[in-house]
Amino acid sequence: MSQIGSNIKKLRKVKGLSQQAFADLFGLTRGNISSYEERRAEPKIEIILQIAKYFGIPVAELLQKQLTVNEILNFEDYFEDSTLPVAAKNMSAVPFIGRESFLHADQKIDVATLPQIYFPIYHKQKFLAVENCSFIPKPLVFPFEENAILFFEPVEIAILHTLDQHYGVYWGADELFFGQYQTNSNEIELILNDWMKTIFTEEKKSYFWKLYGKFERVV
Repeated sequence: MSQIGSNIKKLRKVKGLSQQAFADLFGLTRGNISSYEERRAEPKIEIILQIAKYFGIPVAELLQKQLTVNEILNFEDYFEDSTLPVAAKNMSAVPFIGRESFLHADQKIDVATLPQIYFPIYHKQKFLAVENCSFIPKPLVFPFEENAILFFEPVEIAILHTLDQHYGVYWGADELFFGQYQTNSNEIELILNDWMKTIFTEEKKSYFWKLYGKFERVV
């Protein structure tokens, strides 16, 4: 028997979400969530996949296992957009692109509406934090764990000579992907694969970011 209904209810309570708040995360109604929890219906597979991705839970466990509170908390591997604690006042506020940014395909990712995370990271430039999730295209060989938080610094003219073979992210008007920089003569490309790459130009430099560091949860 599927455990999806009871697991949704437990996830919701552990995370402190009302049925309406949980529904809003995935474009559903409060009635949908109620019917799932009472086992009168089950979510479609695409909704199950979204829930699994959002909370970082393997799909098989979400469907088949009665998750405990400790297991749900141990799956926690992303930053909450919550009230800023006093200790965070001396930390940097970093715009964060996480898996929840992709739940509504019709919404454009806008830096002005991104949540911010607070991290002890300091630099004269503004940083960008991006969660390595399946929604973002990446090279076939990408040496970072799923759900790791990657921190990027903007590419400025002064650091162009440091880009070769380093990883980066391209965030343009309608495009977002991880890639690896490659320098050929006076041309610099950020390469996703043989079919998708983009050339660095000064006019588009605000779209290019270089990997600065990473945060991974140790288990």
